[in-house]
Amino acid sequence: MARFQALGVQLCRKKSQLDDIIKALFPESSYSIADFRKDAARLQVHASDFFNKLKNESYPSKKKPYPLEYTLDNNSGLFLYALCKIVKPKIVVETGVAYGLSSMYILQALFENKKGTLYSIDSVFSPWQSEEMIGSAIPSHLCENWRLVFGSSSEKLKDTLYSLGSLDVFFHDSLHTYKNMKFEFETAWPFVNKGGFLISDDISGNNAFSDFYSKLSLEPFILPQNEKSFLGILKKP
Repeated sequence: MARFQALGVQLCRKKSQLDDIIKALFPESSYSIADFRKDAARLQVHASDFFNKLKNESYPSKKKPYPLEYTLDNNSGLFLYALCKIVKPKIVVETGVAYGLSSMYILQALFENKKGTLYSIDSVFSPWQSEEMIGSAIPSHLCENWRLVFGSSSEKLKDTLYSLGSLDVFFHDSLHTYKNMKFEFETAWPFVNKGGFLISDDISGNNAFSDFYSKLSLEPFILPQNEKSFLGILKKP
């Protein structure tokens, strides 16, 4: 318990606001966060409409296979969108899709960039889940740049990375256990290009992310999502 309390204090000390993170990462960029908020507003409207239709559905069920409170918050989605708009990645890999909110933000940036492909790894882990509902929030016109790799990250991540050779952005949002997060970070990092990014959702549940960046002697950026949840961001030197 004391170790996790210390982790919470550590994350709170490191946390930064979205605007400050973008400025620190890209000091020479002509983009402003106000521009990103304006451009991404239509995504937030789409997401709101999608989730409003699910409010009256019971969970867990075929129509509502994932709890709504587990979806990515708008601030983190906006960061992913802004990052991909600036970096203009050729290859993005994410683990964990669910309804596809993070995928939607990434794919919108790739669509506007007119380049890049998102490879998303996810599977069906419960009887009420289905392949059809994975990424169901993603607008159809964005799917041209999307490749769903069906299976768990423990089964598919290594093969996917070896087939791609390298990537520009890696985003962890699958099973948030220490073992799985450590496996994904250590597996993906060697494939991340210089100047690329490793990003993790929900880093406050265990010490996997803090142990990983400490071992590399790197300083992360920490984006608060709410009082207890944080997005971790590492840039590869």
